Amino acid sequence: MKFSSLPILLSASSLQCSNSFSLRPPTTVSKFQPSQLYSTVDQQASEAPPPVAETTISRTQRIMEKTSSAGQASGAGGSSTYEAFLRTEANWSRLKASQAFEYDIHNLNAVQNGIPPPPSFVTDDGGKGNPKCWEKLRAQQQDGTLDYDVTVCGGTLGIFIALSLQLKGYRVAVIEAGKLMGREQEWNISMKEMLELVELGVLTVEDIDEAVTTEFPGCRAGFKNEEVSPLKGGYFENDIGYECFTPNVLNLGVAPSVLIENVARRFKENGGTILEKSPLKGVVVSESLGAAIDMGEDNEPITTRLVLDCMGNASPITRQQRYGLKPDGVCAVVGSCASGFDKETNLVGDIIYTNTEISDKAENGKLQYFWEAFPVGIGRKGKEPGTSDTKTTYMFTYMDASEDRPSLSQLMDDYWDLLPIYQPSIQDPETDLDVHRVLFAYFPTFKDSPVKPQWSRVLAVGDASGIQSPLSFGGFGALTRHLGRISTALSEALEHDLLHKSDLAEINAYTPNLSAAWMFQKAMSVRMGKSVDPMFVNRLLATNFQIMNDMGPKTMMPFLQDVVRIDGKCCCVKIVTASIYTHQPIFAADPTFMPQIVAHVGIPTLIEWLGHVGMIAAYNSLHSLTPAIKPFVDKMDNPKQKFLWKRRMEAWKFGSGNDYIFDEE
Repeated sequence: MKFSSLPILLSASSLQCSNSFSLRPPTTVSKFQPSQLYSTVDQQASEAPPPVAETTISRTQRIMEKTSSAGQASGAGGSSTYEAFLRTEANWSRLKASQAFEYDIHNLNAVQNGIPPPPSFVTDDGGKGNPKCWEKLRAQQQDGTLDYDVTVCGGTLGIFIALSLQLKGYRVAVIEAGKLMGREQEWNISMKEMLELVELGVLTVEDIDEAVTTEFPGCRAGFKNEEVSPLKGGYFENDIGYECFTPNVLNLGVAPSVLIENVARRFKENGGTILEKSPLKGVVVSESLGAAIDMGEDNEPITTRLVLDCMGNASPITRQQRYGLKPDGVCAVVGSCASGFDKETNLVGDIIYTNTEISDKAENGKLQYFWEAFPVGIGRKGKEPGTSDTKTTYMFTYMDASEDRPSLSQLMDDYWDLLPIYQPSIQDPETDLDVHRVLFAYFPTFKDSPVKPQWSRVLAVGDASGIQSPLSFGGFGALTRHLGRISTALSEALEHDLLHKSDLAEINAYTPNLSAAWMFQKAMSVRMGKSVDPMFVNRLLATNFQIMNDMGPKTMMPFLQDVVRIDGKCCCVKIVTASIYTHQPIFAADPTFMPQIVAHVGIPTLIEWLGHVGMIAAYNSLHSLTPAIKPFVDKMDNPKQKFLWKRRMEAWKFGSGNDYIFDEE
């Protein structure tokens, strides 16, 4: 699953100073309760409170207990049992109940305002951490050889970056807490993105042919105040909404189990090490010697030059670094993969779709529900369109993590209730569908993203870094976009021993196009207690998408694949202005709507957004100078300066969306 593409929708921010919040915690240590104040997501079963037994069996429980528990994997969406649902629900409740508090992460060892330091999963203090780790680092200093050049923590997506670095000649190990395997649920992606992995040597065309189990023409986007299909005309012509179709976007269903198995096999055949069912206990870092990974008292530590954190948004490393922070936003997702839908209409996907107004959930606030759907089992392996009644449907929404927000169980109830409206070929999901898997997750997003390294020799990549868009489910789609850039940068850092945190920070640099995406999430969510026109989100998106669609595929395609760009032909800096540089602002199509937009997102957010938009334009201009600058950079003798200038040029390219390559016309 991915709205990569609007994977789904966005993350990254800008300047990183002290990670602190103005809300104060209890003033004495005796009153401090880490379970209430430790504010990032943790979806690990061992961390969650025990599930609470229900006195009555809910519809969700009845449906889930009929599904197979085979093929359970790690990571978001990897486990689909009812027990896993209860654990995720408990973690969501804990996150909502948590309090943001002020704590300077640059002084992690001190008690601040009565708050003790966070648990030290990573430490660069020689007096802390497992002594065995420090002893091995010092012992190996004698011969100057560590166990590995790179150790990747988290293998589900980490195996891809592990292989890419191995192909560049580095000794790489992968550590996975569970079994390294892909989930049963398909990933949805575009062929263009898959072929980028072929260019990097991580996949072969044969891998793609084997892993792709579904292919369909493309996806619909639609925003409607009520369900009317098909819908003709624009929002101001029909007073309902707007829909359009985009080919070749998220139109492949890929079997993660096949893909990961092939990549892992190639990695091991090339001499790579994979440690499965090996939860790590901590990391110690010596800037001069290297890093050592604590594998527990009964196991030998692993020493390495560089640690890559690929453990997702529940990473204990990122969690330690974000101590005291509560997510600025959340994308909550529920859904299912099921059979029993109408075969004849199961031909294309929905990339983002609404068919209801904003729902007033009373004390739980107001929510705009979005839908996403993908056919399963057509277009490949001899399965013709119109022969499969199986599809995956997701319902998702954007909100903050306020304590009063609805539970995942409430969202799941709404999903079952609204699914027959969205898919009118069924009336009762419990009786009309054969549900194979129930899907659920929540994705926290932080404005201070991508997260800057707090320690030398440790770098977060993928969802752990927050490099995915805050409108997005992140995951595989975000990986494909950044893998080439990150693997090249890491190779150069390793070659020249540029592993200080200031050097690694250049790899996860500020990208204004992702930072600008924060207003999009703001526009599609409703603050607690705020009054809003129930048609606000549909009106906003229907008008915006109509303008972008009229501008053509060079505007629509990058946006739907999570790339915000400005160039001479298009501007995908959407929401407030659909096209600054083509002089087609949204207020020209809907002049009375502009005051509502400003009131909804707020003037400070709008000003901040305009600053990021200005930086996108600046990065676009700087990127245009790259051909002139690059020859001078290539001739630089100083490796550090050469490394920094290459990262700057990459930041200009990716931060302005110029990494998106259009298909030849």
